[in-house]
Amino acid sequence: MRLWLIRHADPDYANDALTPKGHVQARLLAEALLSAPLDAIYVSPLGRAQLTARYTLERRGETAVTLDWLAELRGGYAPGHVAWDMHPADALAGCQPPTLADWPGQMVYGAQLLPVLHEFWGAWDRFCGELGYVREGLRHRIVQSREEQLAFFCHAGLTLSLLAHLLHIPPPLVYAHFGCDPSSVTILETDEQDGWATFRLVVANDMSHAPGLRLSPRQHARYGF
Repeated sequence: MRLWLIRHADPDYANDALTPKGHVQARLLAEALLSAPLDAIYVSPLGRAQLTARYTLERRGETAVTLDWLAELRGGYAPGHVAWDMHPADALAGCQPPTLADWPGQMVYGAQLLPVLHEFWGAWDRFCGELGYVREGLRHRIVQSREEQLAFFCHAGLTLSLLAHLLHIPPPLVYAHFGCDPSSVTILETDEQDGWATFRLVVANDMSHAPGLRLSPRQHARYGF
């Protein structure tokens, strides 16, 4: 199984819509995804994700399923401050890196964010289990192996938090070290053996569809189809 995590294009947050730049990004993304072997497309209910997906859906002549739990996570911990937007220099100011066990106590946003993440991760695990991959500890028991490629038009905080969950990396380290530009594509795929699966990151923050309309250091990976 392959997961395509696609962030919405450049947002107009005040109106939950896209900026003019965002519309350009979304159109370029739709062209890049025209030949992608996607078997199903899922979309956040928020306007900026819906608008981004619409370009791809219209170009491909397909429909999508809206999942309420794909909405952006509630990562705000103080006015104007969101967990995944904390500057890495501040997030990593301690002498020891945060671990899976202790990161909530190390980070100012830990107490607020932890239940939000648990709710989202629980929704994801139920969804994944319905597909035939049941999470048990750090791996997934395969009830039904799938070859499908699934696309999710969603958000930066949600994408990064899912990477933390599936790759077993403390969220603050993912937020500090992984990019997720508007309209970027991040891809994971299952690595399966003897009835068990783990997830492998194969493409990170790909902006090759719109290299002139990006924010963070360019990733050179291609979509791989």
